[in-house]
Parts: sequence; structure tokens; C-alpha cells
Amino acid sequence: MDTRAINRYQMVLSAQNYLNANNAAWSAIPIMNTFKAKLDDMVLGMKEQMKATGETSKGITIGKNDLKEQISIKTAVLSGALSAYASVSENHDLLSNGHFAKSNILKIRDAELPGRVTNLTDTLTAQLPALADYGVTEAQVTDLMSSIDDFREQIGQPRLRRSKANVAKKAVEELLESAMEVLNNKLDKVMLQFQSANPSFYEGYKNARVIVD
Repeated sequence: MDTRAINRYQMVLSAQNYLNANNAAWSAIPIMNTFKAKLDDMVLGMKEQMKATGETSKGITIGKNDLKEQISIKTAVLSGALSAYASVSENHDLLSNGHFAKSNILKIRDAELPGRVTNLTDTLTAQLPALADYGVTEAQVTDLMSSIDDFREQIGQPRLRRSKANVAKKAVEELLESAMEVLNNKLDKVMLQFQSANPSFYEGYKNARVIVD
């Protein structure tokens, strides 16, 4: 996204966060819930599409090394839980092969990383029922698998990644326009009733709606 789009996106997040933090002030109004749900759906959609563009919610490009850092952290956490389970259950195969320190992951060659971590996610998936007591969830394993898929694209399929990124970028732009329409023509209008009824809440909303250039 360009700077203007990033600034508008950050404002949308600011407005969403403010409404989340002050839910009690507006949630009794049915139409506010409808408009807020639409805004939430658009923000979620933008975040999902940004994964394909290689951008974070702050509009910063996620480079290969940054992604590898994220993978190393996620892997270390999940493999640590797996090792703890292996130790308690005296499963020596898991104990000897299940732990990856963050530093070990960072040292693995890029081409070898997806396969190594996929072996771990397969093991985690097989052990999920037992690992529930250790704080491991299916969502965490799926998230790590998604990061590995992103990493594969970065190191092996650059053309496919650019094509996907272009489609995703267009989708983000369209969702951002829709989010702005919800704010400008719907939420802002309903919020006017709080000017007198709850001035401090309304003023906070106005501040959250400011686009910082």
C-alpha cells in the first residue's frame, strides 16, 4: 500500500479499536452492532489479504528473514511443549527429535527449512489430543503451517507470489474503500447522537477517526 492508503488503514484500525474498548457505550443500539460487524469483517479481510501481499498491518514488507524469525519463534514454542510432553511420557523418540531451539531454526538452510518444520507440524498434529494439556492448539499448528507456506513461496515461487500479491493488493484497496464508506456514511452518522448524550465518548471517537498524514 502507498502512504496514503496505510494512513487510512491505520485510522480504520484506530476507530475499530476505540469501539472495541468502549463497547458498553454503544452496543445497546442495534444498528451500531450491524455497522460495527461490517467494519470488523472488512478489517479481517484486509489482514488476510495482506498476508498475500507480504505486508503487515502497518504496511511494512515482510521479508524472508523476518518471516524466518517468526517461524523460529513459533517453532520453538510448539516444539518446547512437545519436548515437555515427551519427557513426562518418557517417549524417547519424541524427546530426541522433537525440540527445536530458535537459534537452531535460524541456522537451517532456507531450502531445508520447510521440510524440517513440516515434519514437526505432522508430529504435533498426531499428538494434538495429548498436547492440549500443554497449551498447544490446532490453531497454533495451522498458523505455523501457513507461515511455512508463505516461506516456500518466498524462496521458490517468486512469480506466483507476485501474481498473488497483485490480486491481494487490489482486494485490500477495495476493502479499504468499503471500510471508509461504512465509517463516513454509516457509523459517523449514528455516532452524532453521542455528541450530547456522551460527549467524552464522542470526542474519543472523533480523535480515533483522525487520519495522520
